[in-house]
Amino acid sequence: MKLGLMIPTEEMPSAKENQDTMNWLMEYWNLGPEVGSDKPGDNKDYWSNMAKVWNIKEPEARRRLCANCEYFNDSPKMLKAMEAIPYNEIDKTGGGRDYCKKFDFICHNLRTCQAWESNDPMAEED
Repeated sequence: MKLGLMIPTEEMPSAKENQDTMNWLMEYWNLGPEVGSDKPGDNKDYWSNMAKVWNIKEPEARRRLCANCEYFNDSPKMLKAMEAIPYNEIDKTGGGRDYCKKFDFICHNLRTCQAWESNDPMAEED
């Protein structure tokens, strides 16, 4: 597992390395929810837990997605590089694949983890 190395696109992790990183993130960084959804009532237990982790209200937690995280990379070059890693079961419910520069793995638009950071330089501090 290559953590935080922000690897160049030509050095994509293997499918096994990607899965190992994803499993590690699920266990230690609350990566989820397992089945992504943009419906407000879905995954209540997951989002309630993340709200506690971040010390915010649940509706705000639901807005902290990989898709708007500082480490999210959806550049055309990265999307092309990710084609080398086959889709798996978790990809089907993630709302689209993208790349996490912090943990060097394929993340998903509708998921998050406790390492989430705003990519908005104008955002107010909590």
